[in-house]
Amino acid sequence: MKIASLFATALLFFAGPVASQTSSEIYSAACIEEIGAIPVFDCDAGVVVPVTVDGVRVSDHAPPLCDHPALLSNGADSDGQCVPHSRILNLSTDTAQVSVMCRQKLYRAPDSTDYDEIDVIAHNPDTGATCWFQAKADAETPVSGLQVPSPTSAIDGSFWAEPERVASDGCGFCHDNDPFMYSPFVGQVWSHVPVNPFGPYAHVDPGGIFADWPTTVMNMRDNTCTGCHRIGSGQLGAEGPWGTEKPGTCGQLADWMTGQQIPEGADSRAATYPGSHAMPPGFGETEAAWNVIYAEATSMVKSCCSDPEQAICSLTPIQSYLDEIYSKR
Repeated sequence: MKIASLFATALLFFAGPVASQTSSEIYSAACIEEIGAIPVFDCDAGVVVPVTVDGVRVSDHAPPLCDHPALLSNGADSDGQCVPHSRILNLSTDTAQVSVMCRQKLYRAPDSTDYDEIDVIAHNPDTGATCWFQAKADAETPVSGLQVPSPTSAIDGSFWAEPERVASDGCGFCHDNDPFMYSPFVGQVWSHVPVNPFGPYAHVDPGGIFADWPTTVMNMRDNTCTGCHRIGSGQLGAEGPWGTEKPGTCGQLADWMTGQQIPEGADSRAATYPGSHAMPPGFGETEAAWNVIYAEATSMVKSCCSDPEQAICSLTPIQSYLDEIYSKR
């Protein structure tokens, strides 16, 4: 593969100022090699993620509480967890899974083409190679969702953030088991999100700047939860941008999905069963039935997240076909 030459270039860049390529150029080239180029796109081509209150869609303001809060930190200056008009766009091809989220953190009119953040996850389902791109609004200027430049054509941080900045934002501490994370918010348009819950998974990483992102999972036997998806170790990894808060599948996300904690922005519908128990999606039975089937498995997950050294937990690296390449860096 040509990736070896990309690593050689990356090592030159990160070793000192003699190299001519920027880290954005190096990362883009590696992502093209491992996954493929990503085209220019419009956020308006994506599907709107609904915001509802008591089952009624809201589009003329950002309510303080809603049925499916975003579960993402929108910041103290945002309009909260229930901001309408975010969009999900699927740019997947026959060989790559590519998901775009155009996020609204502040309320804007339904026809606005401005956003507060645009995130792209690109994944090769055959090898596990995964790339992360992020564009964020600054204090005064939103991000345009029209003719969004290709992230794999980035040469600097003028639109798409440099990979070092993306790594420091810590997306991988939430996406600790899979590139594409389910939440009740995104789950409303889940048919527009590519999925690969047990496929290989690794971060394309020339220069090692994503090295702190966790890539191990709990390989628990006879656990009902892990029969559908992996449980990652984001809670156990290095401290992320949230301090001691760990919203990964081995952290708050596990609690939010199983009614152990009520997330910020949840209305009464989201705070009581069945809205409080998002896993498994569309269960459709009583809370008593949920407890019979899933309570023991949930307790095992929480126990292993607290003490992963237990034999039953079997903390295991996620399989990928990039391991051999990266071990030779």
